[in-house]
Amino acid sequence: MSDAWGNYWDKGHSTTFGEYYSDGYTHGYIAKWLKDIIEQRSGEELNLFEVGCGNASLLPCLFDLNVKGSYVGIDAAKVGISESATRRNKKLLDVELISETPIERFKPEKQFDIVLSIYGIEYSDTDQSLSVIKNCVKSGGQVFLLMHHADSYICEQSKKAITEFEFEKMQKAVSKLRSLNTELDKLGGDVEKLPSSGKAEKSRAFLNKFIAKIMNQAADKRNPVMVDFCSIVLVFFKRIKGSKDERKKHIDSIMPDFIASKERFLQMVNVAKNEKEMDNFKAKMEASGFKNVIIKPVITERGPVAWSVQAD
Repeated sequence: MSDAWGNYWDKGHSTTFGEYYSDGYTHGYIAKWLKDIIEQRSGEELNLFEVGCGNASLLPCLFDLNVKGSYVGIDAAKVGISESATRRNKKLLDVELISETPIERFKPEKQFDIVLSIYGIEYSDTDQSLSVIKNCVKSGGQVFLLMHHADSYICEQSKKAITEFEFEKMQKAVSKLRSLNTELDKLGGDVEKLPSSGKAEKSRAFLNKFIAKIMNQAADKRNPVMVDFCSIVLVFFKRIKGSKDERKKHIDSIMPDFIASKERFLQMVNVAKNEKEMDNFKAKMEASGFKNVIIKPVITERGPVAWSVQAD
């Protein structure tokens, strides 16, 4: 599971929503949710722990809120601190990331005032992770979670996206791109000489026709995943005068990136929970020692977007 997400975080994304929250969770319902939590403890120095932190997705908002204290984030995938967070850092928080460490295996050396998770805890084995998290919370501390809602717009879009990966077509296009690149290598990387290669010209003609067929469809008929794929293929031609290694690296990354993308959509759909499953989750929390567990849906103009969970 962590490999698909490691692939994603390695691209430098700030949140799981890619470019939509490219500056971290600094606006929208997640920012409001976090602001409400922090304002309950206004003026206090807080020790915060984020489970499934990705590239420290909450840090930009925490910096904007001038939170003082410490922040520790943990993720099963290989993660780092996003550029957005680095840019906003006011040095009010001591920051630590624990990378490539599933929460189920974490052995806390200290306890925290607040434990947070944004679309993270549900990816873990909650039979194990909830007891670990309970041990992370100070006496008087609290846990706040946002979890994927099975009836959310996010979940519906993910289900749709899963059907849009046409891997056979993608692979054929990548093979043509690789063939063209091989011919370019034979020509010493001289782009001006490419038209002299019949094989390269055939590959180029195939790719032009392939991309045109997808991109020239009416906007409401286009396959968004395949549009993204075409955009990535076209990046090769923007970098065609780059080094041999750079060109090869780009081609080699295309299929693994799209395979990982589909895997993330599948995981998201699988972990999203309906009301009955959230009742079971509440029972698990109570069995793990949490008190005053409150679960309610987060509703926006697009309907439910998450389950909000709060517990002592």
